Amino acid sequence: MNPYFPHLFSPLKVKKTVFKNRIFAGPTGLKELTDHWHLVTKNIDYLKRRAQGGAASVCLGDVQVDVTGDISWNPKVRAWDKENEPGFYDMAGAIRSQGAHASMELVHAGMHFHEADRINYGPSDMIDEFDQGDGYGIRRHKIIAMPREIIDQVVDSYGKAALRAKHCGFTSVLLHAGHGWLPAQFLSPVLNHREDEFGGSLENRARFTMMVVDKIREYCGPNFIIEARISWKEGMYDGYQLEDSIRFCEMLEEHGVDMIQVSCGSLHFHDSTILSCPSWFDVEEGHNLKAAEEIKKHVKIPVGTVGAVTDPGLADKWIEEGKVDYIIMARALLADPDFPKKAMHGNVEDIRPCLRCLSCMTGGYFNLPIHCSVNPQIGRDSDYKFAPLPTEKKRVLIAGGGPAGMEAAITASRRGHEVILCEKDSALGGLLQVVEKESFKKRIGMYKEYLEYELGKSAVDIRLNTVVTPELVKELRPDVLIAAVGGHPIIPPIKGIEKAVQIVDYYRDESEVGENVLVLGGGFAGVECAIGLALAGKKSTIIEMSDALASGPNTPYPGTGAMQIDALWTNVKKNNVQVMLNTKCVEITDEGMICEDKDGNRIELKADKVIAATGIAPNEATVDELRETVIDFEWIGDCNQPGLIRTAVRDGYDAALNL
Repeated sequence: MNPYFPHLFSPLKVKKTVFKNRIFAGPTGLKELTDHWHLVTKNIDYLKRRAQGGAASVCLGDVQVDVTGDISWNPKVRAWDKENEPGFYDMAGAIRSQGAHASMELVHAGMHFHEADRINYGPSDMIDEFDQGDGYGIRRHKIIAMPREIIDQVVDSYGKAALRAKHCGFTSVLLHAGHGWLPAQFLSPVLNHREDEFGGSLENRARFTMMVVDKIREYCGPNFIIEARISWKEGMYDGYQLEDSIRFCEMLEEHGVDMIQVSCGSLHFHDSTILSCPSWFDVEEGHNLKAAEEIKKHVKIPVGTVGAVTDPGLADKWIEEGKVDYIIMARALLADPDFPKKAMHGNVEDIRPCLRCLSCMTGGYFNLPIHCSVNPQIGRDSDYKFAPLPTEKKRVLIAGGGPAGMEAAITASRRGHEVILCEKDSALGGLLQVVEKESFKKRIGMYKEYLEYELGKSAVDIRLNTVVTPELVKELRPDVLIAAVGGHPIIPPIKGIEKAVQIVDYYRDESEVGENVLVLGGGFAGVECAIGLALAGKKSTIIEMSDALASGPNTPYPGTGAMQIDALWTNVKKNNVQVMLNTKCVEITDEGMICEDKDGNRIELKADKVIAATGIAPNEATVDELRETVIDFEWIGDCNQPGLIRTAVRDGYDAALNL
């Protein structure tokens, strides 16, 4: 019995298969495929890394089962293509070589993710307007009710895809019957208006999914594991709800499904995506736990929960109390693939925390290579599986103890270099110290504590209240100098700007701003500040001169930040934050602000205080002062180019790895 989390790390037997623990790596995958959408070594290494970390099951996500659901502009692996078999075989073998079981998620997009040059099938005839959020606007396509012959074709394709997975060494398949994919579309009373045997009653709307399950069982035999992922409700208030899903799960069990993952939400209902992919505003653990617990009361097969689970102690308790049988983690294992092994050995402080920032989703989901704010290796696993050790130990001086400098120091020290980390303030963290003060940014604080813990274990010489000057460089005589000296607030040429409180000063000094606050600047920082003010019971208004929130040059590329911007807008509306777009501030007064709209009309706004969130500029003068002090010089993070935690961490990691 595991002495730390005995229930989380107890085996789970399903039919003839034994899973070594109760942590399953949720379905994920990479977009980097061949021109024919075949797997490459990078895909295999990526999932093998999940298995190396100790997960009991590792799932290849988004595998398309039939040509009718193919998406040319959003590449996904094609299960119907027999030429993918060598890649599937190698992937399953790589996962199994690490003691994990391999699973394959079977998906059909149905009426969503349409194409212009094919018939777009769905449960019913309709015109679908679907905004992928990729910067190309709304796609409008005619959806044709899937006729019986195509239903039979697709059902058979699901079965053949599962058989191909079994043939190539996968232990199970995960039938995705939630999140607005084709089975969920048939199940939806909002989308399914059919009057035949596939429409009307819940049993009829569930018929397509049951046919799929029956076909998989027919092709794969009695001992092959069929797992299903369901959404316990479709929209926040529209579509099928928990009562329907309970009956749906009972039917799945009756038809031979062996395990059920309980998620939430649908592509069609954006109001529920905050439950299928909880953002940094959602600080609680296990957003779908209560629904999973209720469903478990009605079935005998194992039930797992997915969505915002990052605490091994809570997960262990839920299993002990019989609320769920297993835990599915996706983002948590991207942030730290070694989460299971670290938890298994009681090294909880060593677990790199997921920020729930949606960076991985907005990267991998929108055709960019997957990336993570806190794990600079993710998606680049092949590059580091044989990372060379340095041939020469170097003396490395790092100026600045923000996330870029801390990551650089940890990585350089692990690689055997002598590292001195200097920070001008009395504490490490840089801007992490500032942003962690918001109630919904507690995971930023957890990440800062993780970095401090890792530095504390290392041999890094940490010197606080120490400014790196040319004189100090001359005294310490480093072989390499890495400048991570951050940036400073941009002060726009606005009359009365000195009357505003800079956002960094507001957080650092905990300035008193009154009850009615104007926030100048609608970037990420400004919007989050306004939401924080509203949560504290204050009236907050965002003044933004452009036509959109979070649209500045340092925000994600259009489309790739759609889920983050959706999270911002959701919480802006939820907390009654006022937003004034296309509004230019021309003067800050003692009473508030004078603005102009896009037509030049004068607007006077009253407020107790104005908080300026107008961006960050690199500390170029400091960089220039240090640049000529050594031969080997690097500058990283905001002092190179202001960006996100992700870019700072990646800069620090790469700089240290290249020493």
